[in-house]
Amino acid sequence: MKDTGRAIALLQLADKLNHRTYNVGSGRATTNAELIAAIKKAVPDARVDLPTGGGTSHLVLDIARLTADTGYRPEYDTERAAADYIAWLRAGNEN
Repeated sequence: MKDTGRAIALLQLADKLNHRTYNVGSGRATTNAELIAAIKKAVPDARVDLPTGGGTSHLVLDIARLTADTGYRPEYDTERAAADYIAWLRAGNEN
């Protein structure tokens, strides 16, 4: 969430944008298995009801425009993002 917020802020504050649309993301595919592992690292007894995935190819949103026009670089990998979000929820915030 923090990477997304930062990307949107960079777009809003840019002096000039060369495109009408931008993809916001990490620039890489994340599998459900990776997400499950990250959640379980932060909460070992968590019950996560997601399929682990199959052998299909993963689609990734290209963030090249965002990077070129704003200098955006993702700071959170899946593990860090899950841990940060879980800490935020534990602090009493609602999702």
